[in-house]
Amino acid sequence: MTKLNNFQTHTSEDIKLLEGAVCEERAFGKDEDVIREDSTANHVYLVVKGWVSRYRTNRHGKVQTLNFQIPGDFCNLHTNLTQKIEYSIGTLVPSVIAYIPHDRIEGIYRNHIRLTRSFNWLAFNEISILQEWLINVGSRASHQRLAHLLCELLIRARAAGLTVDHCFHLPLTQAQLGEAMGITHIHTNRVMKRLRAEGLITFENRILDIKDWAGIKEYADFDPRYLQLDNAEPELIRDL
Repeated sequence: MTKLNNFQTHTSEDIKLLEGAVCEERAFGKDEDVIREDSTANHVYLVVKGWVSRYRTNRHGKVQTLNFQIPGDFCNLHTNLTQKIEYSIGTLVPSVIAYIPHDRIEGIYRNHIRLTRSFNWLAFNEISILQEWLINVGSRASHQRLAHLLCELLIRARAAGLTVDHCFHLPLTQAQLGEAMGITHIHTNRVMKRLRAEGLITFENRILDIKDWAGIKEYADFDPRYLQLDNAEPELIRDL
């Protein structure tokens, strides 16, 4: 509930209701698919532990990452309406995924206005992030793309309670980062070195430390308002 509490405060009843909606939790290893694109989804998937990605693969085998999901993120809230899933959901590290049947999600929508409002906020949040990712890939230079993505992931990790100061565990390879930005892992490596050389970040043993928040925001042209956390809990952004 940590992420949902960034939108509004939830009661112990809300927490119990959401926990009770889970029918099972499944453990996945690294690089396993939770579900493949063009499949029928009978559940909504919630990341309990680990990192996963939503991605598409073209007919030539090239992967485009659509978003990363971290603990507390729902992967496919919309499938309670459509069931057909147009992307794959795959683990990036060993992960635990909670399964919530669609009928239980529907029950929440019908009977619990507070959680319904939170789910709607999550849906708008997803759209806002997708729009920004399109701008990132289409309009920014590669060094700005990476800086912008790292800024976003820090804010999202803070909202999920996964950071210490400006540091968090980022278990992504340079190839995985590149697939989110439309560049090769070799180019990602060059850009990562550039951000390090300019004193904006350190990245050692999968720990990302943003050393100069004001500097990297300006460098990336990063405006965190699209994440919709400023209205819910401004200190998450202001105290960086």
